[in-house]
Amino acid sequence: MNAIRHQYRTLVTAAQPLPLVLREPALVRFWLFKPARARVPLFAALLIFMVIASPLSQAIVDAWHPLNENSFKTGVMELVNSPILRKLQNLRETRYWQLLIFFWFVGLSAVSIILILDLPRAIKSGKHLSAELPPQPGDAGESGSEQPAAEIVSTKVITRAEKKVRFVGPKQRYRIDKALASGGAGIVYQAEDTVLGRQVALKELLQELADDALQAERFKSEARALAVSNHPNILPVFDLLEEDGHLWLVMELLTGGTLADRIKAGDALDTQRCIEITRGIASGLGFAHEQGFVHRDVKPANILFAEDGSFRITDFGIAKHQALGIKTSHGLILGSPGYMSPEQAAGESVDARSDIYSLGIVLFQMLTSELPFSGDVSAVMAQHITRPAPLPSEVDASIGEGLDALVAKMLAKKPEDRYQSAAELIAALDALALN
Repeated sequence: MNAIRHQYRTLVTAAQPLPLVLREPALVRFWLFKPARARVPLFAALLIFMVIASPLSQAIVDAWHPLNENSFKTGVMELVNSPILRKLQNLRETRYWQLLIFFWFVGLSAVSIILILDLPRAIKSGKHLSAELPPQPGDAGESGSEQPAAEIVSTKVITRAEKKVRFVGPKQRYRIDKALASGGAGIVYQAEDTVLGRQVALKELLQELADDALQAERFKSEARALAVSNHPNILPVFDLLEEDGHLWLVMELLTGGTLADRIKAGDALDTQRCIEITRGIASGLGFAHEQGFVHRDVKPANILFAEDGSFRITDFGIAKHQALGIKTSHGLILGSPGYMSPEQAAGESVDARSDIYSLGIVLFQMLTSELPFSGDVSAVMAQHITRPAPLPSEVDASIGEGLDALVAKMLAKKPEDRYQSAAELIAALDALALN
């Protein structure tokens, strides 16, 4: 009896997270299908059991209620016994279905119990945390989604499963407090550095990506890019952790939202503020370019603000370093279609001037609250390559000729027609600000 009570308590404890999982489709997906190799024997055994349940039920019925073959020796006997035979046949059929349903119930119950007992382990592993935030307008998957960057700080907690205390790092240095946001490749948590007593952001690469050598190398490339980029407009990285097959970046925690949030909310961005933000982004990009990095995904969602109004460039996850030699498959295009340079959209090699083009799109959007090109992914990419960008004044007539000329040069189709460096762009911005 004690053993039964213990098993019952174990099952009840394991089933406690079940309502949460059933409310989150992404959690259901990870819980049921992520550990595919372990689940194949389980579901194969269930399938075999279901197949043999029918003949097994029939065999038991034949042994339990056998038919009397002597009753068929003569037609007279068959006629006399037909009511009895019909009654026996009905009883046999009833018993058959009762046994078949019983076996199916036992099989499904056994599999359900095993899955429920496995639920705490699945949640603890963190594999269920790939639930994505609602897609942004123009979302087009990895090759160009306008999803929020993984570092976006939001007050929305992705899942209450994170209420359970979890530590990562050497000697459990970082205590995870809550999940903040999710991006296409990773999840960001708010955490406490228990050694230095400060709040930090922890970015974890999704497990299925961490198992991919190329994706893991890109993640480490982001760590290297941020580690060497000691600049006030680049989000600093404090540490890179590799633990139990998981990869983590420890970064500064910013809680002021993103530039995308401010544009979407319709916050006032006057001309001087747009120039100031563009200059700060250009300064940070220029520093990264000097270190050999090309960001390749400059967009408002990757500009994070602190409470004091200062901002940082983040998400160097697809940054290219001239010396690292990270390879991509032929024809693979990385970045966000709305902000891609023509050469990036065409799958050609990129340099610092590609980031200047993307920054030109960001400036255009800050000034007008619109993107210069619209449509589906393929249409937008084609327009980047072939169609001249409109002038900001065509959307907002209050924008002056100086800004029109600056944006037009940033958005030139040929790299040689743009500003050739971030320093050259900053000089043009400074001259414009003085006028």
